[in-house]
Amino acid sequence: MSTLLNSRRRVVVVTLGLLLLLDLGRSIYARVGYSQPFENWQPDPAVHAELTWPPGADVPPDTPTGTRVFAQRCAVCHGPDGRGNGPAAPSLIPRPRDFTRGQFKYKSTPVGQPPSDADLIRTISTGLRASAMPYWQDILSAEEIREVVAHVKRLSTVFAGPPPTPLTIPPRVAPDAASIERGHALFTKHGCIACHGPEGRGGVKLADAKGQPVISRDLTAPWTFRGGREPEQIWLRITTGLAPSPMPSFAENTTPAERWDLVNYVLSLSRIAPWEPGGQFGGPGRQADPVKRGDYLVHAQMCGLCHTQATRGGIYRDEFFLAGGQRVDVWPHGVLVSRNLTSDPETGLGRWTPEQIVEAIRNGTTPDRHLNVFDMPWHFFHALRDDDAQAIAGYLKTLTPVRNAIPPPLRYGLLETVIGKLTRPLPAALPETITFLDGNFGQSTSEPIHRHLPQEILIIAQWLVLGLGTVLFLLSVSRERRRPRRPTGWILLILGVAGLGIAAFLIRIIYEMPATAFIPPEVIAKPVLATVHEPDPTTFRGQEHAAMVMRGKYLFTIASCAMCHQGNGEGARKTSWAPAGTRWSRNISSHPTHGIGAWSDAAVARAIRSGVSANGRALHWQGMIWDHASNWDEEDVRALIAYLRTLPPVDRKVPDPRPPSAEDCEKATVWVGENDLPGCR
Repeated sequence: MSTLLNSRRRVVVVTLGLLLLLDLGRSIYARVGYSQPFENWQPDPAVHAELTWPPGADVPPDTPTGTRVFAQRCAVCHGPDGRGNGPAAPSLIPRPRDFTRGQFKYKSTPVGQPPSDADLIRTISTGLRASAMPYWQDILSAEEIREVVAHVKRLSTVFAGPPPTPLTIPPRVAPDAASIERGHALFTKHGCIACHGPEGRGGVKLADAKGQPVISRDLTAPWTFRGGREPEQIWLRITTGLAPSPMPSFAENTTPAERWDLVNYVLSLSRIAPWEPGGQFGGPGRQADPVKRGDYLVHAQMCGLCHTQATRGGIYRDEFFLAGGQRVDVWPHGVLVSRNLTSDPETGLGRWTPEQIVEAIRNGTTPDRHLNVFDMPWHFFHALRDDDAQAIAGYLKTLTPVRNAIPPPLRYGLLETVIGKLTRPLPAALPETITFLDGNFGQSTSEPIHRHLPQEILIIAQWLVLGLGTVLFLLSVSRERRRPRRPTGWILLILGVAGLGIAAFLIRIIYEMPATAFIPPEVIAKPVLATVHEPDPTTFRGQEHAAMVMRGKYLFTIASCAMCHQGNGEGARKTSWAPAGTRWSRNISSHPTHGIGAWSDAAVARAIRSGVSANGRALHWQGMIWDHASNWDEEDVRALIAYLRTLPPVDRKVPDPRPPSAEDCEKATVWVGENDLPGCR
């Protein structure tokens, strides 16, 4: 000790050396501390089936056409065996059809009979509007569709008998006031209001025969009727029911004419579509009920993407919906585990007030810490309206509590983080990346969390070394008697100390940047939100079109579309992941060649909801997260498309996706900056 005190230089060198070693230890532990999940969820293959990518890549060349096309086009949702257990299924409401049960909603045959070939061909060809079931008529040939129908029929024994006879639809009863009144009485008498509400607005969460979630239809929005809005199709739905959903058949307790009265009443409830003259938004995104509205917005913002644990193949764990536990490594900022958003009082948001939840969502400030924009993209959520933010908070408070204790973040060492941030503009700098790891890194048991303690010990040790070093330095100064003897010396000493303090403060800001602890959230969010394209009001075609475009811009922002596709829609954000290959976010500007300018609105909607590109290419649900977006209301999908049409053309060709290879990252890795290289580079 006496030897150490003999030299200020020796004190400084030893102190800095120990601090650097401890800082290196922090960086090392940030990489290895959460390297393994606390638990790996292994789904039941009968419930959730894995799938190779691209779909059908493992199908032998001599496979019959129907089986091959089903594997390529249908299995991602319906599962390889047609049991409705495809890997993308957990996020879809309602769940994909289980073909082995032989129950089909949209058919023209009597109750208890299977659909006709024409019914199945119609569904495959034209799809089911406002759902994840896309139309295939422009991608599959008529022969391929017939072969797929034959394959689907082989999956269930209900087709073993003679071909069913379609129902004969009687002439429609005139939709006059008397018929509508009779229909209203029948609507009340038969309990339709229990699911659809007295005004027919629906939105009630129900369960089908398998216990899977179903949401009752909004009868005021006929553009969402999946079997078609034509009066004849509605009559068939009332007659045949929609098994396995709770929608029953009314063939036994009503006459054909009474069912026409019901049709006339249902159609009388129709409101003007928002895109038509005089129309206004009225879907679930504008629900008066804040809980229903919040439920919808949580799915629209795709919160489950990060806050629900998933398997290596990208299958979400249903019973842990929004319970957090997913590991996210954001270099050079740190490693975090997504928070438990359920109402559990110990490990979730049960003790948070709605105001605290709103503050976290919009401003990145939680009761226990400040959120970096890479922790959660709150800078985009900053654009949330107050009523929507309150609705989300209200819905989260209603979630069933799930115990899942989330460990605190691990930060890289001060030196690595500061150098990583300061060198980002340089050509040779390491790229900024975000990596995701499958499994649950939280703890669903009651055991205490200890995995973060080594880094806490390292931090404490750094402070102790710094404090001890400071004391030894002062002692060495006193021992060497080199105190300033003139006022100028004292001034220089004070200025030196002040300079060190300012430098330390600036380094701290750089280390935590951006941090609401130092910078107001609006200052951080404003420049980011300013990158989102602002439509030219002179291009609006009336107030309805203006409302559609601005609603689309709002959704484009709060759903974080801009985070992947950039504010102008040019895309090119790279992702590499062994199960899915290397891909880049698409250019979705209005460019006719490199963007989606030549796509039809229907093709854009299909890509958003069903993960099918205009050229028929399947989009991985962990890339273009269409499994979440499939739950968007038709009004909002059309609004988003209306906004996308305003994006100026960007002449930028995005690299074509590459199938999985040995070069791809084992962990799902997203590059924040530009990267045109294939694989994990």
